[in-house]
Formats: sequence, structure tokens, C-alpha cells
Amino acid sequence: MILEGERFLLRQASTDDIKDIVAWENDTDHWLVSNTIVAYNEEEIEHFIENENDIYINGQMRFMIITHDNEKVGCIDLYDFDINNKRVGVGVLIDPKYRGKGFGHVALDALSKFCFNQLDVRSVYADILVNNVSSIKLFESAGFSLCGTKKDWLWDGSEFIDQNFYQLFKK
Repeated sequence: MILEGERFLLRQASTDDIKDIVAWENDTDHWLVSNTIVAYNEEEIEHFIENENDIYINGQMRFMIITHDNEKVGCIDLYDFDINNKRVGVGVLIDPKYRGKGFGHVALDALSKFCFNQLDVRSVYADILVNNVSSIKLFESAGFSLCGTKKDWLWDGSEFIDQNFYQLFKK
């Protein structure tokens, strides 16, 4: 499946992406928000790509964000797909060298439209740490609204951090 925009395309992750995904997943800076406690190996990522990357079977799906020059910018994930209640969570990871260039915004916009039109959800949501200013700006610029704050939600090893809950509703 491919979603194409003016500056990028989104495609489902493939085995060609394993090394990039392993590097991103094993960056400990991302572990708090992804609930990761041990590093992934290439075999685990390959298993996910080949067996679990199906939104209807496993409730999750990973898309790679690719430039038209075939550069891997990052990934955008759907998770906790709830077909009965018509909602799905979304998370965005942009490689540090591509941050601040608008790729997250266009990918989030394209994927939200996919969710509303193809998956027939009513809302797309995201959980964002209150200190993640760049993600807050990204989601707010994409039309997501702050719906609440989960107090002392995640333990970072030295303190609890609040997490904001954002939603975008189908128009």
C-alpha cells in the first residue's frame, strides 16, 4: 500500500527497512514513549514486518516515510486500532537529520486522511509527553486538539512525566 504526496510517499514497512527500523527502535531516547524495555534485534523486526504489520489482524501498521529521492525520513505508526469504536492511535518518528522540514506534518496529514477514508475511523489520537514541544507543535499544526492530560503517567527513571492526549475527528 502506498500513499503519495507532493514531497514524499508512505509505504508499508518492508524487509528492506529492517536496519533503519532497528536503529530507530533501539535509540533509548524513544523507549519511554514506546514502552520499550529491551533492544530489538533484526529477526524480531523482520518477524513484525512479515507477520504482524496488519492493521486488521494485529491492530497496528507501520508506514515508512520516503522522499521521492528514496531517502528514508522516518516512520509513522498506527496502533490500537479499534474497529468497533472507530478509533486508532498514531505515532510519528522522524530521523533527526530530517526534523523541522515538514515531513512529519505532511505524513501525519496523509495518514489521517487514510484512516478516515479507508479505515473508516471517527477519531485518530496520539499520546504526547508534555515536554515534547516539537511533537505538540506537529500535532496541533495538523489539527489535533488537546483533550486532556494524564498526570504522572510515565516514569522516566527519575521522575514521573505527564502525558497529553490529542485527538483529531473526522470532518
